[in-house]
Amino acid sequence: GGAPGAIVEQVVKDFGAESIKEGTLMEWRKKVGDSVQKGEILALIETDKVSVEVLAEASGVLTEILAKADDSVEVGTLLAKIQTGAGGAVAAAAPVAAPAASADVAAPAEAVDVSGLTGIRAGLARAHAARHGEPMPGAAAPAAAAPKPSAVAAVPAPVVAAEGAPGRTERRVPMSAVRRRVAQRLKESQNALALITTFQEADLTESIKLREKHKDLFQKTHGAQLGVLSFFIKACATGLMDIPGVNGVIDDATSEIVYRDFVDISVPIPSPRGPVTCTLRNCESMSIRDIERGLAGLMEKARKDQLAVEDMSEASFGIVDSGSAGGMLGTCFINPPASATLGTNAVKKRATVVDGKVVSREMMYLSLTYDHRLVDGREAATFLGSVRDKLEDPSRMLLDV
Repeated sequence: GGAPGAIVEQVVKDFGAESIKEGTLMEWRKKVGDSVQKGEILALIETDKVSVEVLAEASGVLTEILAKADDSVEVGTLLAKIQTGAGGAVAAAAPVAAPAASADVAAPAEAVDVSGLTGIRAGLARAHAARHGEPMPGAAAPAAAAPKPSAVAAVPAPVVAAEGAPGRTERRVPMSAVRRRVAQRLKESQNALALITTFQEADLTESIKLREKHKDLFQKTHGAQLGVLSFFIKACATGLMDIPGVNGVIDDATSEIVYRDFVDISVPIPSPRGPVTCTLRNCESMSIRDIERGLAGLMEKARKDQLAVEDMSEASFGIVDSGSAGGMLGTCFINPPASATLGTNAVKKRATVVDGKVVSREMMYLSLTYDHRLVDGREAATFLGSVRDKLEDPSRMLLDV
């Protein structure tokens, strides 16, 4: 081949938004020695909002990988090196073998001596080594120093129970960037907002009947499925325009209340990585058809892993669903800059009174968690009652009453 080409460093450029500072390297699509083309996907990074594709900066051969799966990475982190030029494939062979050899020599020196450890501590040390493909701890210790631990260490058991307590084990796994960010946001919301929750009970019998009656014709006419979620979104959007305080937010930096004349609602959307929270914008001007088309578009983006930051942020109101997991009643988490979140729960047949008679109806408990600094209890109860009324009689949404 020809002379080796230049070495191109593959670094993290950005995550698509200034607010995203770090992510977790999920997987490598290429391995050392593979040929790559400029723009080809090398790896995937998951942030608290979106998944980011790492694209090759140049064509050549991947000669070195400097970050492994599950590592936390930031903007500017060096991920890998690519050798350009026709001689790249030949030149790549030596760098591949050299690190492996040096790792084999260096590993025993880094192995942990477990001769002084017993029970679960020694077991955890050996389990850590087994999971990460490292030499079994204790291999570097002289056999005479601790003969019994050395003999046990030679057995490649992935997990060892504590002495006298068979089956009692524990394991540690690093938190993903998404989980760390969610934990941070939860505490920020809890510390900054005065969270109060009010509850209501809604009879969804008429909404469910309406959906069942028209879902086939709706899909045939509009090319989108008809779900009950769109009824919730429409009912909330109408209620938020009637009671603007629930749709507002306190700007702590200026000590001002911001009232919005638009409604952007965050909703749960299924994706291959699990449910994600996406924002449907300008819901106040949408019909049921528009809402279903908007939801379908977000679901398609999620299915293809193409969600952008703007698809998942800056909602003025939130809807969360614990009913899909069987939840009956609960409070919610508010994701700023929203000041309230509606919680939907499982639909169950329960006995209720209609026109003086006890009948079986499709019932759901609703909850509204809100920032009591901004929203009064009267406003919260009025808003939740408005949502209930529209769900119990969907024709009210058509007539805007």
